[in-house]
Amino acid sequence: MPVSCQQQERQGDTALDINIDLWVWDLDTRQNIDLSVLSKEEQQRAGRFVQPLHQNRYGVGRATLRHILAQYTGSAAADLTFRYGANGKPALAGDVCFNLSHSEQSAALAVTRGCEIGLDLEHYRPVEPDLAERFFSPCERKELAALGPAGFADGFFRCWTRKEAVLKARGEGLSVELNSFDVTLTPDAPPRLLRYAPDPACVDSLTLHHIDFAPELVGAIAAFSHAQPVKLIRR
Repeated sequence: MPVSCQQQERQGDTALDINIDLWVWDLDTRQNIDLSVLSKEEQQRAGRFVQPLHQNRYGVGRATLRHILAQYTGSAAADLTFRYGANGKPALAGDVCFNLSHSEQSAALAVTRGCEIGLDLEHYRPVEPDLAERFFSPCERKELAALGPAGFADGFFRCWTRKEAVLKARGEGLSVELNSFDVTLTPDAPPRLLRYAPDPACVDSLTLHHIDFAPELVGAIAAFSHAQPVKLIRR
C-alpha cells in the first residue's frame, strides 16, 4: 500500500537537507559488470526476455543496481534483499531509498537516505497527440497545445517523466490515473506538482526536479522533501 504524505512527513522530520545521488550508465557498453551477483529470481526474469539484447540489458541493469547500492549499505551486492510494495516498487531495509529507471540502452539510479523518491527517464520518440488526450489532465493538455507543434515533444516528455516520477515516489505505479493530477510542463515554469486529487497533501510535501541527461533524453525526480533543500549530485 502506498505510503501516505503524512507518514512521509514523520520520516523526514529530522532531516536538514536532502542529497540525491544520480548514477547514469549505458546498458549496452557496461559489459564488464559482474552478473554473478544476480539473484536466482533475477536470472530467471532475464531469461524470460526473448531477445538476447533485452536479456543483457536487464541483467546489466540489475547487477549495476546491486553494485551501487552495496556502496551505501555496506552489504555485498549479492546479499542485498529487495522487498516489493503492492505495486512492485523495490526497497531495502534501513534508510537507503532508491529508484531505478531505464529507456532503451540508458539507465539511471537515484539514491538518497530517509526520503522516498521516484525517478523516470525517457528517450524522445514519435508520439501521437491523442496519447496526451488520453493520459494528461485538461490543464496539462491546454498548456501542451499552447506550445504548438514545435514545442510538443519537449512539453510532452517533461510532463510524462514528471508524472511517472510522482507515481513512482508514492509507490503507486499506474494504479492511479495519470489525469488525476497536474504537473508543470512549459519551459519557463519550474517543475512542480500542482494538484494531486488522490492525496492533496502531496502538493506541499513533494518536490519535482527536471534532468537533462543528454540531447533528447530527459527525466525527472520526485522527492518527498517537505520544502527542504534538495541537491542532485551526478556520480
